[in-house]
Amino acid sequence: MSDLHPGHRGDDGAGLDAHLVVDRGTFRLDIALSAAPGDVVALLGPNGAGKTTALRALAGLAPLDSGHLHLDGVELDGTPPETRPVGVVFQDYLLFPHLTALDNVAFGPRCQGRTKAEARAEAAAWLDRLGLA
Repeated sequence: MSDLHPGHRGDDGAGLDAHLVVDRGTFRLDIALSAAPGDVVALLGPNGAGKTTALRALAGLAPLDSGHLHLDGVELDGTPPETRPVGVVFQDYLLFPHLTALDNVAFGPRCQGRTKAEARAEAAAWLDRLGLA
């Protein structure tokens, strides 16, 4: 099992606490991941290391074969992707090629009921935080 602990969760259960186990044929992803609130986490590794599988598992797009996923103390193991407070942008980064990067990032908050202005402000803050604005 690989341990990826960029931050430490607080005693109040805030943050990410995950042990992701996903079996895909002869490949097995088995990692522990934790992050404190406000942390930005990057998964780096060679082709075939399981980066995309880990992101898919966090977002609920790949079911866990074992392990757990808690965010701010809430178990998300069986939560459908569309109701998880987790988003993922894959290598083909434009969800909608006709939209700007800002509006692609704002799509998630819009789906969660935020107004266009609120979603764009939140997206702009994330892009700025990551140095992509």
